[in-house]
Amino acid sequence: MSYTEQFKGRFIGIMQWEDCDSLLHALTDNPNQWYVYNTSSDVPISTVDADEFIQQINEIKGIITKEHQERYCGIVYTDDIDNPSFVKIFHPKHLGKACGSSEKPPLPRWLLSKTQPTDVVEELGYANVESGFFTKYLKF
Repeated sequence: MSYTEQFKGRFIGIMQWEDCDSLLHALTDNPNQWYVYNTSSDVPISTVDADEFIQQINEIKGIITKEHQERYCGIVYTDDIDNPSFVKIFHPKHLGKACGSSEKPPLPRWLLSKTQPTDVVEELGYANVESGFFTKYLKF
């Protein structure tokens, strides 16, 4: 299965903060052979080493717990809770419309996978992750 097919595949939403903590802990317990794709940056061409992976997971956890002041998580998704190989994490400040009726659903900020990523931003026709109001309506 291609990376894009995996990206579009079935994911389980992590709703409880305790479950999110458990998932992130499971990832750091198995830190080898992961690609970390920040969709606002270049597509990674190699996996990160274990120490870098753990550091990035801790940074992401810090961002989502600080920025997402909700009783529930709801911004982390995985392909398999017990044996994850693909995880989508949305940035709390870039969620789009809450009702989900936006022109395009928001793009996850972080994609963690065992499969080498391809440029989903380009492939799926997403606007630049950092673009705002003016770039959406005015094409320069």
